[in-house]
Amino acid sequence: MSKKLLTLIALLAIVALVASGCGAPEPEVIVETVEVEKTVVETVEVEKEVTVVETVEVEKEVEVEKIVTEVVEKEVEKEVTVVVEKEVPVETIVREAGPESVLDIIAVQHALCAWDSFWCTVESGIKTAANDMNVNVTVLGPDSFDLEKVAELIDQAVAAQPDGLAVTVTDADLFREPIQRALDAGIPVVAYNAGAGPIEDDIPYLTYLGQDEYAGGYLGGLKLAAEGGTKGVCINQQVGHTGLDKRCNGFADALGESDIPAEVLGIGDDPAEAQTIISDYFTAHSDVDVVMTLGPNGANPFYAYMEAEGLDPGDLTHGTFDNSPEIAAKIKDGTTMFGIDQQPFLQGYGAVQMLTMVNRYGILPALPVTGTGPGFIDTSNVDFEADPDRPVDVMAVQHALCAWDAFWCVVQKGIEVASKEMDVNSTVLGPDSFDLEKTAELIDQAAAAQPDGLALTVTDADLFREPINSAIDAGIPVLAYNAGAGPIEDDIPYMTYLGQDEYAGGYLGGLKLAAGGGTKGICINQQVGHTGLDKRCAGFTDAMGENGIDAEVLGIGDDPAEAQTIISDYFTANPDTDVVMTLGPNGANPFYAFMEAEGLTKDDLTHGTFDLSPEIIAKIKDGTTMFGIDQQPFLQGYGAVQALMLKVRYGVSPALPVTPTGPGFVDASNVEVVEALAGEYR
Repeated sequence: MSKKLLTLIALLAIVALVASGCGAPEPEVIVETVEVEKTVVETVEVEKEVTVVETVEVEKEVEVEKIVTEVVEKEVEKEVTVVVEKEVPVETIVREAGPESVLDIIAVQHALCAWDSFWCTVESGIKTAANDMNVNVTVLGPDSFDLEKVAELIDQAVAAQPDGLAVTVTDADLFREPIQRALDAGIPVVAYNAGAGPIEDDIPYLTYLGQDEYAGGYLGGLKLAAEGGTKGVCINQQVGHTGLDKRCNGFADALGESDIPAEVLGIGDDPAEAQTIISDYFTAHSDVDVVMTLGPNGANPFYAYMEAEGLDPGDLTHGTFDNSPEIAAKIKDGTTMFGIDQQPFLQGYGAVQMLTMVNRYGILPALPVTGTGPGFIDTSNVDFEADPDRPVDVMAVQHALCAWDAFWCVVQKGIEVASKEMDVNSTVLGPDSFDLEKTAELIDQAAAAQPDGLALTVTDADLFREPINSAIDAGIPVLAYNAGAGPIEDDIPYMTYLGQDEYAGGYLGGLKLAAGGGTKGICINQQVGHTGLDKRCAGFTDAMGENGIDAEVLGIGDDPAEAQTIISDYFTANPDTDVVMTLGPNGANPFYAFMEAEGLTKDDLTHGTFDLSPEIIAKIKDGTTMFGIDQQPFLQGYGAVQALMLKVRYGVSPALPVTPTGPGFVDASNVEVVEALAGEYR
């Protein structure tokens, strides 16, 4: 067992002994591990095939058989924790950045698998991620529902100085102080399963992983509306319950976009009474043919009504939230189109994965809320059985390659690392120069090889639509990464798009800048009219406005000398401007030149920027620039492989049409890590 892990275990024991010695009752704590109840160190030799084909001939088709395979042998040590009953000398834990760093993560839950079967799925996700990423994870929780004890366990976890802390934020008010103590100690924190996000909870943890209720209703509504219909109803067993109301709102909005009116029917929780209310409703509204229920308490009386009325599968178009044996049976017989799942496995897996990425690569969650749901259970996966040992072959088709564009070296590094960690065989294809027609041909060639999953840069949705649809029709899971707009906007039913949300980047960056106060803000845009850059400025100005700071956009063009002149003239005319956002090196560099020419320092202006460069990193280090907003290309490649692996082995799907990889913020807290890993992982 590692010295660091013994330290962790000892600290937990010490805290318990101290509490007992002070006369306080000793808390009954269950410590669950990700393996067994004793320490096990085993070495596993794994053969992993990672294939990277970087170039193709432009004059002829690429043969899939020409793949060059690299066999990677890796020793994996799995350490499983036990609680010791004696004090052990405490040593300072030193964190190391980089892919080989040994990490200890603690998860604190308000419930455990030992007494609530739902949490067995969450903990299975934690265990799987721990094994995939070779990290040590300890799961702590009370032996019954007791939030005061959970708060105590958070403090015990903080005292152990882990590399990361995952917490179910069941009570933000109660947990705020202990979580803040973790953050003050420099421990990265994420919330999972329970929480509302750092902004709503008013706790500056990294992100919350859980289901977006409105999105679930909306996306479910889109699926139902696609079947057509005259009128819809959302059957709500607890009208006034915020989460359930959001589900109905999303459903109604989605149907409204297809000109299908919808309303809410409150039924209460009594099954017999609920069935009567449903029956009376359909008697009075015979034109209703699209139905959403919000879980078994709504679905079961709806099924009873259908049976009593002799209705057959297909007479009504029905979808529901959640899953149960009854719902699964109705999905199988065609009565119910889908059950919407919050994907608890992904909540546990994602929490470990995010904390690992923060520690090893300085990569941050993109948004305050990271959706794990909705996941849809339908006829395609209702009988799915997880198989963690299933071989997975992934093909990625890019419009550019590392061989001729350095940016893509970082993306492909993400693919390589994920493939090694998760034992996935990956092949990367692309043209030898920018040629979208050739890229479209490569998509067809990749689909013909019948991989288990296909990742694509959807640079031209119109051109790629037909080959992508052909792959989907062949039963191949498909996602987009780096380039795309999501399946809805692209009008291609792939799973999700992994990339940066430009508006969110500008908005969240604006919030960070506004927190320091200011009189007037400016967004310096080198290409006004560029959709992505305009979105960045729009997010920035909106965030400024919410904080009572006026902001505007300054167009400067791409010529550095001219841009510096425009910036100088602007500040001469607007000396009260003290908050500045630039949109990349082409805006930041002339801004830095202006500051130097005017003799301005970090104390004179508050500045943030998009993207990274050696110049930007240097200015972050000296305090001139608060942050650089990074689309995290490493995460784009890594996430594409991971998402396809989870789909193939565990039946877990991306939750939303767009899965943001950015904005990631590089600031004083992580710039040293980023600088050390830049070029390979950033």
